[in-house]
Amino acid sequence: MKNDDWKQDLYRYRLTPAPPKKDDFQEYIALYFAEKDETYLSWFLHYYEPTLNTQIMTAVQEYSMRGHFVDMKQATVYGILKALSNYDISLGVPFLVYKEYFVKNEIDDYIRTMRTGYTVQSSDEYKLLRRAMALYNKYGKSDDETITRIATEIGKSVKDTREIITAGLRNMSYAEFYRQYADEDGESSAEDVTRDDSTDPAKMYFDEWRADAVFDRYEKLDIRERSMIADHLGFCRECHGVLENGTDENGEKILLFRQKKAYADLALQHTLSSPDTAYRIVYKAYDKILIELAIDEYIHIVELRRKKKTKTEIVYEYCADHNNDWGEIHYTPGDDDYDVARYVYADKKGGFFFAAAGDRIVRQATREQFPQTVVIPITKI
Repeated sequence: MKNDDWKQDLYRYRLTPAPPKKDDFQEYIALYFAEKDETYLSWFLHYYEPTLNTQIMTAVQEYSMRGHFVDMKQATVYGILKALSNYDISLGVPFLVYKEYFVKNEIDDYIRTMRTGYTVQSSDEYKLLRRAMALYNKYGKSDDETITRIATEIGKSVKDTREIITAGLRNMSYAEFYRQYADEDGESSAEDVTRDDSTDPAKMYFDEWRADAVFDRYEKLDIRERSMIADHLGFCRECHGVLENGTDENGEKILLFRQKKAYADLALQHTLSSPDTAYRIVYKAYDKILIELAIDEYIHIVELRRKKKTKTEIVYEYCADHNNDWGEIHYTPGDDDYDVARYVYADKKGGFFFAAAGDRIVRQATREQFPQTVVIPITKI
C-alpha cells in the first residue's frame, strides 16, 4: 500500500465540512477581532493553507531544508499567530502583508537553530555572525591585524571574534553570506545577502527599521515619482503592500503579487517621450531617496559626477554620504587600473568609498558607458 502520510501534512488545517468562504482573507481577520472568536482563525487557515504550502515548499528549496516541511510550516503558523497578537486592524494594513515580517523572523529563527554545524543561540548572535562574516569577506584576510579590526567594529574581544569567524567559515557550506548573480545587463556581480541596499519593497519589509525610513522618504517624492516607482516595482502606492485581489483559473478570488511594469509601459501610462525618459525619472527618484537616507545615516553612499570625458581620459569627482567633500578619479581607457589625482578619505576609514567609486568607473568603462551622475548605495551592515 502506497504511503500517503505526506498528504496529511498538506491538509493539517482543513475543516470538514468546509467553512463559509469569504471573498477576501481580511474578512476572516475582521470577524476574529470583532467577535473575539478563534473559529474565524481556523476558517482563515483552512482556505489559506494551499498558499501556505506553496510558500513553505519554496522556502524548503531555497534554504536546502528538505525533510523540514512540517516544522517550517508550524514555524510559519506560529509567526502568523504572533502577528495576529500584535496586529491593529484599525490601521488599515492588510493582515497578509503585515504578517510577513513575523513569519520571516520565525522561519529565520527555525533555520538558525536547526542547521547543522555551529548553532547560534539567539537572533542577535545570528546577526552578529552575519556582520562579522561580511567584514571578513570585505577585508579578505584573517591575520591578527584584520581580526583586531573586525573585533573593534563588532564590539567583541579578539578571541571571541576569531571564534565567531571560525564558526562562520564552518557554515559557509550551508548558506553563502555572499552569492553570485547576473544583473539585468548580463554582468556577473556579487551580492551581500546580509544587507539590503535595493529599493525593492518586498525585501525592505523584512527590515522594519530601514523600511520605515525608506517609505518615509518615498512619501516625500512628488506624485508622479511615487506612482512610477510603485508601478515599476509592483507595490501599492497607498499601503505599500505587494499583493492585490485577483482570480484563479476557476474564477475564484485569490491574492496575487502585483505585476511590475516595464519602462515602456510607464512611458505610455504617463505620456512620456520614451522608455529612457521613464528610466531617468525613476532612477532620479531612487537617488533622492538614497541621498536622504545617507544624510540621516541609515546607509552609506558614494556620489559620482563626471567632470571630463575624452578619448584619452575620463575624470570623475566623487564624495561620500553627500558631504560635498569632492575628490577626483582619473581613468585612462584601455588601462587595467586608474590613477588618483586627488584622494579624499571622506569617511576616515581608508579607501572604502574610493574603492567603490573606482570599481564602478572601471566596470562602466568596459561597456563605454560614462553617465553624468551616479549614486552608489553602500548600505550599513
